[in-house]
Amino acid sequence: MRSSALSRPKTPQIDMTPMVDMAFLLVTFFLLATTFKTGEIVWVQMPRSVAGLNLPMTDLLTVFVDKDGRAYLSLTSPPARRAWLQRHAQVNQVQYTEEEYRAFEMMSGFGVPSTQLRELLQKSPEERKRFVQTGIPAKVGDKNELADWIILARATIPRLRIAIKADATTPYKKVEDVIKTLTDINVLRFTLITQPKKLDDDAGY
Repeated sequence: MRSSALSRPKTPQIDMTPMVDMAFLLVTFFLLATTFKTGEIVWVQMPRSVAGLNLPMTDLLTVFVDKDGRAYLSLTSPPARRAWLQRHAQVNQVQYTEEEYRAFEMMSGFGVPSTQLRELLQKSPEERKRFVQTGIPAKVGDKNELADWIILARATIPRLRIAIKADATTPYKKVEDVIKTLTDINVLRFTLITQPKKLDDDAGY
């Protein structure tokens, strides 16, 4: 006699452990491999162009030039910033504290004369935001602090790339002074940063 009871199909079970492990591995990879973008030292309204070159996010030194022609410097890598300041300390015989090195590592950039740098570094992060930075002197007599910092950056990072990010309203003479600073120290390859412009922007569409 056949039984009328039908055996129930087994519920399939999926082992999620490998998938969870893979998810955590991917999250860990992206956290370690990603370069987080920090706030910029000064806001500039970039001029427009149709150039399509993408800048690398590593080993990049950016010279910001605001609308008043003041120059600021920003280096992408925090460890490189520390090494940069260490070279500055050796050349200029300055003894920075560990707290000052840490502050320099965390700063997105700076724009003060060397005589004001320690004062800036000794302030809290909130106080540094309010600190009036008057720009790195490009030429005071025979001394060019902007050139000195760039030379130290190139000595710190052999494959350093340099870019200029100037405001669209900056007088051309001020940008030309920065370019001359670069060429005077034999920096002949650099990038001018602009914002994308469509070809039909000038057509009034």
